[in-house]
Amino acid sequence: MKKIIFLITLLVFFTGCSIKNINSYDINDIIDDALAVEDSVTNVIFDGYKYYLPRGIKIIDKKDYNSKLLSSGNYYYLYVDVISYYHKAELNYSSDDNLYFSKRISYQGKEGYVEITESEDDNYFLKIVYNYAKIEAYVNSSFLNNAIYDSIRILSSVTYNDKVLSTIIGDNVLDYQEEEFSLFDSKREDGTFLDYIEEYDVYDDSNQIKDEDILDANS
Repeated sequence: MKKIIFLITLLVFFTGCSIKNINSYDINDIIDDALAVEDSVTNVIFDGYKYYLPRGIKIIDKKDYNSKLLSSGNYYYLYVDVISYYHKAELNYSSDDNLYFSKRISYQGKEGYVEITESEDDNYFLKIVYNYAKIEAYVNSSFLNNAIYDSIRILSSVTYNDKVLSTIIGDNVLDYQEEEFSLFDSKREDGTFLDYIEEYDVYDDSNQIKDEDILDANS
């Protein structure tokens, strides 16, 4: 009997970490773990950039550099700021103690920040800017850590094609001269998440995603 109890104790000791659910992690640990993941496979390719989309997340619509993603009933709004990347805009950000969570992040030369605003009904507004791209989402507390982890993995994996972007932006240099570096300035925009939804959640049917733009790497 003592041997059985001893074996069970050893089993729990050595497997405890592996059975720990991601929802029990501290937010700072989630961020560090996500930044440390290296996704070598790219399964989404668009003009001038590409990235890795984790299993279970799919693109349901796209307009210009804005994409609407779906994961377990939650919508993520992804924006890739190729203008800031092209001009190598510097991040100017300081944490906000008034938010539920606010932190500047940096890893292997990439900069960004994570902001979480607590809302009503146990929901949270998540905003992550990293690697010249941004994801915003409105999720329940039970899905918050998963949303943080997946969002950072997506943003970390964004790879830019300098040659293609040089052609795209170079051909429209006059149009881009007035473009604001919306992700990398120090000003916080006024408004709510609903304002963002109203602006970006209306998509034209003519902008349907081409099948060849998304590689079936998750099958």
